[in-house]
Amino acid sequence: MIIEIESFYGDTLISGKASSIGQLKSRMMKVLNDVGSENFTHIFCFRYGYQIYPYNKNIAVDYVIDLDIYHVYQPYH
Repeated sequence: MIIEIESFYGDTLISGKASSIGQLKSRMMKVLNDVGSENFTHIFCFRYGYQIYPYNKNIAVDYVIDLDIYHVYQPYH
């Protein structure tokens, strides 16, 4: 699954596995509580085994993690 991370610090694409949107929300909040949003992407990927890819707005993503409003959602395609 491909996930877009939207953040004040820059947008990123990551790839990995998650069983549900609820699991992604839980993981997001745990990392935010531990390290905040500035180092979120690297810690999230290290902790949960995701790979980081260069951002490309033309790639369709399965989920979006919006760190500005602490929300996880499925975008409309």
